[in-house]
Amino acid sequence: MELKGVIFDMDGVIVNSEPQHVAFEVDILKSLGIDFPENGFPEYAGLAMDKFWLSLKERYNLKQPVEELLAYDTVMRAKAFREQDHFDIPAGVVGLIKSLKRAGIPLALASSSHTMVIDAILDKLGFRRYFDVVVSGFELKNGKPAPDIFLYAADLLGTPHAESMVIEDTANGVLAAKNAGMKCLGYQNPTNPTRQDLSKADLVIDSFESVTLDQLKKVMEG
Repeated sequence: MELKGVIFDMDGVIVNSEPQHVAFEVDILKSLGIDFPENGFPEYAGLAMDKFWLSLKERYNLKQPVEELLAYDTVMRAKAFREQDHFDIPAGVVGLIKSLKRAGIPLALASSSHTMVIDAILDKLGFRRYFDVVVSGFELKNGKPAPDIFLYAADLLGTPHAESMVIEDTANGVLAAKNAGMKCLGYQNPTNPTRQDLSKADLVIDSFESVTLDQLKKVMEG
């Protein structure tokens, strides 16, 4: 198979934002009288936000409707990222993105975060110009680990599903990619508070600095 398109996750892939997300979740749950582990739960990483809050509502017997919790979370999280002055970017990821752009490979960003949060981060980073398509899981009925977000992103790019590659840093994201019938590069981000099981990815790396276009093409051929 040829490499016709690449779909990047956002949090933990193009920006080391997972620690901030977990810290935010700890704070919001504390405001609701809940003690959430400071390192979060591994199974929640990359999960669609509606599923995240539904699970927390059931786990902690929260009285608020999921819609109310989700709306509050979205507004406060987007505000926090817009006010953030510095973002840590994984070493080598910008170079990889630029090499893919030079090769003429269409690029998409597909994130479980709300559009407001995606916009806040992309605007701060100045990364929007790199992506032909930007998709939020909130646009779709089924979030990760369902394949919908990656199938939709590939369709918008106009690239065949089987000739698309996803770059993910969470177990739920990798499962979504494989459920979509796509190749997956798993990035074991050292800043992620919870170590993720990326074993279902076609290739697992711990740094983007050594990743080349030729290497990705070989993964597609494998």
